[in-house]
Amino acid sequence: PAMPGPGAVQYPQAAPQAAQVWSVPALKRQPVPVFEAVVIGAGAALMLLGVFGFMVASGPVLTVFLAIMCIVPLSIVISFLQFIDRFEPEPWWTKIAAFLWGGGVAVFFAGMFNELSFMSFANLSGSDTAGAVFRSVVGAPLGEELLKALGVIAIVMLRRNNVSSPVDGLVYGGFSAAGFLVVEDFTYFVRAVLTDGDLGQMFSQRVVMGVFGHVMYTSCMGWATGWAVTRARSAAAGCGAVALGWFTGMLLHATWNGTAVLSGGDEELFYTFYMFIHIPLFLLWFLFIALAMKRERRDAAAGLMPYVAQGWIIPAEIQMVCDPRSRRAALAWASNGGPLAKKAMKQFMYALATLGLHQVVMKNRGPEKARITESRELAKEATSQRKIFMKLTRMRRF
Repeated sequence: PAMPGPGAVQYPQAAPQAAQVWSVPALKRQPVPVFEAVVIGAGAALMLLGVFGFMVASGPVLTVFLAIMCIVPLSIVISFLQFIDRFEPEPWWTKIAAFLWGGGVAVFFAGMFNELSFMSFANLSGSDTAGAVFRSVVGAPLGEELLKALGVIAIVMLRRNNVSSPVDGLVYGGFSAAGFLVVEDFTYFVRAVLTDGDLGQMFSQRVVMGVFGHVMYTSCMGWATGWAVTRARSAAAGCGAVALGWFTGMLLHATWNGTAVLSGGDEELFYTFYMFIHIPLFLLWFLFIALAMKRERRDAAAGLMPYVAQGWIIPAEIQMVCDPRSRRAALAWASNGGPLAKKAMKQFMYALATLGLHQVVMKNRGPEKARITESRELAKEATSQRKIFMKLTRMRRF
């Protein structure tokens, strides 16, 4: 046959015998949070059951109005807990489970425990007044803090690989307390309306003065539980820390209820107690949280130092992750690359923070297979996210 001329299109005489063979990457399956799903289902069911009971007693309009009032303290508490949790955030599903444990399971059984403590002491002393005082000062702090604590302990123990610092336990304790708080506030508001009480005064005491009460009590045990699974070098030390944290929270709870009983309805006396006892306690608690957050950042920085020695990250990146001012500056810089760049920067920071804290946990408690595996994944995640925000901001890492 004639040869094709210059520039003519040439077609292959036959198809290739075989196409290139390659393996389709397997889809990584995320484990189903069965524990969280069970707790969320049970907590939500018990919470809705209680709301339905109040709706029958007070009517739908009043119920909705008082529920809206409860949004105020809830938003304050949740915003505060999210502020604490911003350095190395915990999974939302687990925080919701803690919240509904406190607002559903703990509230349900605490109500029965409180009534049992009242009846038992009233029968023993022959006085309903003594029974009511015992329930308020002893029964409620004992039972409520124990029930809120059980959910936090279960979450921290079952999800211990997600817990990398005592602050994580504090956050879970705070969410459990937030759930309990919003339901209890709702109960007090309904009671004030149905008994012709002063709703404004009740709102002032529960929201303005005592909005952080339950969170403060349960966060003590939550922090201790987080410390036990991440820093304690022995089981005895961990159990002792949890017991001490629970007792501290119970004592703080009993102090609040005790001053209310001692004031005997005298507002001026209660405000005096509040000024000289409760305000200092709240301030000490805020100081403790600030120090705990600062220590968490220092631990993360220390845990990342071996990666600096290996040349995997640079010192400036540790400062960018662990120093609040540098962190804000880095996020502002990443925003120049658009929302995706800022999101990548956040994920980069979260990955490095968790990576550093995992190293501190294993330094204190020894190597853990699950944390080692997750540390490898976190290193890959940080690397990929770094490439994204560097590309979007048109910068190059030297």
